Amino acid sequence: MKVRINLGVFYSPGDERRFFAGFSGNPAIAGVCGMGQQLELTLIQRHLNHEALRDLIALLWRYHIPLSPLSPLANGARFTWLSDEKWYWHQSMFDERGLP
Repeated sequence: MKVRINLGVFYSPGDERRFFAGFSGNPAIAGVCGMGQQLELTLIQRHLNHEALRDLIALLWRYHIPLSPLSPLANGARFTWLSDEKWYWHQSMFDERGLP
């Protein structure tokens, strides 16, 4: 599965390195390809479990990256918990204006 995200602002080279290091530790992310101010993440569905998805959400949230590209995952039975309004990411994932 391919997911495109819009990048935020990095405040130093170290900040940018830490962001990308967050992808390398996630078993569900098979690839990261930069395209201007966007990244295309290649996700391996069979490795995308609760923990890997929560880690991805947390990483994107920390860097103020809108989560709406992940919203299609909530349509499947595996990740229905994503659409629960109690979670901190709900507005960013399901409301076009809901930036973290």
